[in-house]
Amino acid sequence: MSRRLPSPLLALIGALLVLAMVWVNGRPTVFTDTDDYFVHGYRIAQTVKYSIIGWDKDQPETPQEWRDFKADQLEVHFGHTSMGARSPYYGMVLYGLQKLGTLWLLAFFQAFVVSWLVALLWRFMAPRAPAWSYAALMAALAGLTTLPYIAAFALPDIFAAGACMSIALLVVYRDRLRRWEQLAVAAILAAAMAFHTSHILLVAAAAPVALLLAWALKADRRGLLVSGGLLAGALVAGVALVGGYSAGIKLTTGDDFGRPPFLSARVMADGPGRNFLRWSCAHGGKWAMCRFKNLPLTNSEDIIWSDKAEKGAFNRGTWAERVAMSRQDVSFFLSTIAYDPMGQLGASLKNWGLQLIRIRADDMLLDPSVYLRNPYWKTTNLAGLIKDVGPCTARGGCKPRFKVIPLEWVNSSFVVMALAMVGWRLARGDVRRRLRSWTFDWDDPLTRALAATLAVIVAVIVNAAVCGIFSIPVARYQARVIWLVPALAGILGLGLVTERRWSKIRLAVPEPWMLRAQPLIERAQPALRLIEPSFLRFGMVGASGFVIDALILHAGVRVGLNYFVARLVSFSIAVGCTWLLNRSFTFRTPSAHGKAKEAALYVAVQCAGGAANIGIYTAAIMLVPALKDWLLIPLAMGSAVGLCLTYLGSKHLAFKARQPAMVADPVALADADAA
Repeated sequence: MSRRLPSPLLALIGALLVLAMVWVNGRPTVFTDTDDYFVHGYRIAQTVKYSIIGWDKDQPETPQEWRDFKADQLEVHFGHTSMGARSPYYGMVLYGLQKLGTLWLLAFFQAFVVSWLVALLWRFMAPRAPAWSYAALMAALAGLTTLPYIAAFALPDIFAAGACMSIALLVVYRDRLRRWEQLAVAAILAAAMAFHTSHILLVAAAAPVALLLAWALKADRRGLLVSGGLLAGALVAGVALVGGYSAGIKLTTGDDFGRPPFLSARVMADGPGRNFLRWSCAHGGKWAMCRFKNLPLTNSEDIIWSDKAEKGAFNRGTWAERVAMSRQDVSFFLSTIAYDPMGQLGASLKNWGLQLIRIRADDMLLDPSVYLRNPYWKTTNLAGLIKDVGPCTARGGCKPRFKVIPLEWVNSSFVVMALAMVGWRLARGDVRRRLRSWTFDWDDPLTRALAATLAVIVAVIVNAAVCGIFSIPVARYQARVIWLVPALAGILGLGLVTERRWSKIRLAVPEPWMLRAQPLIERAQPALRLIEPSFLRFGMVGASGFVIDALILHAGVRVGLNYFVARLVSFSIAVGCTWLLNRSFTFRTPSAHGKAKEAALYVAVQCAGGAANIGIYTAAIMLVPALKDWLLIPLAMGSAVGLCLTYLGSKHLAFKARQPAMVADPVALADADAA
């Protein structure tokens, strides 16, 4: 793989590796909150649609239509007291991508974003590592960490990791980023904050620490000001987007776009808030929660979301009570701290510690059929989202292949090993010498790698504080970022091995083992000689093109294109991507043609192979119409037939190697001159 591959192409490779693991596990996944985000996206899409068309929905006419209309209006009215906890901006992304290509397209988008950020960190922290090492790193992250399950989760959690990496890139490597990369990273950071308010707290706490670390390691002061400006601009943009939508709801409906009282529920579940509520209400306190003071109030989720009389508070309140609880949330939280500061401090530190060690991918591995069996959730948008991905019924048929507990052991063990690797690297002599003398040079790659590592680790710790102290220690909140530790360990390891030169790496195999294996190796040699390395690389590129082809095909069918028209569109885009990959990865020798001729020949070869490909695809659907519901099968059949044809044409025509110039024989030239 060529080192010259641009970061977006590397990110494409990383995203495909992540999606491969998602496919092995089964499918992208949803959660109850996914429905709220989807409702946001749907309502915004409807508003835009009717604004463009210039007319509103038909007015209700029959008594039943009026009753349904009023019920919908009441639901929206009540929803405004709690929907502020769900980002309309992520809802737009979820709704739009799902409509274009099911949740698979959303999973690809999320995987691509974080894979690109990892590619940037890899590029700067391991500058001399060969490009195949990035693919190896992403394969390890996809197979051994929580990354694929978070990336394929229809919630904005993955963007917490994106925010952590964006902070490190903008603080440590901003001057190494191209202008468009700086803007893109800042945009990802702003979007992450607009997608979830917990990310605002994460950035507000982690970014100043990262700037301080860079300053302590003698970063250029003027450069830090520019980095700080970008971080501040992203923070302001994120907050403005959140506040702007709330102001728009207030302006158009008169309702406060509220959030459930998460802080109040947290301190009540911790104990000090529960004690303060009962004491304050008995002494004339005017808290909206006073009506529920005699409930157990020991579980924050029940306090907010339960409809049961013996558990729930917020969800059972009237509209006025819910609005009051939201408005009193911060003041109740601060009053609890003033009432019992040490008790709340102890509880908050305990929650922080619990959040740090809870990294299980449990919510992401729920059986989707659970939502289809639930009397309420099966009537929501979740049912459509689940069934659009693939066959799934209330009886099952879509259960994830991986189990939560064994996967937790794998992920946790890998994190522990990664922490040991990071600790060992930071304890090596070159780092210790710099720390003892504090002789850091910001232009030294090691100094910047140290700064980036510490910035990301601090952000991971801050994430646990934000979620554990202000929300609830739920496993997925730390699972969404903990995979960054193995990513850092891998990149640091690649940078360290590079210092010793890749060409000197040898695999030490014990001689007795080698002697026993020699007969097998000799027998395999004839078969191995039949397989050209370029064919393997061509197959890897073909697999990437297959995934691109499949995603765009499904998106085309979803937007209403004919099955065959959608295939022509997806095939054309996939050809362009594979040409770029084959130029830089598969056929690396100088070409006998210029770029234009090479591209034309490649397109011709692909069209020839594509004719066979599409012919097989079409024939399969014509002969077996049921395959329209299983497009991957005819797609795979056509791709397999086209692979061999396009490889031969690509090698011997499009990417034909340039022949070395012939050097004339001096003896023959002398004889010719004499004659």
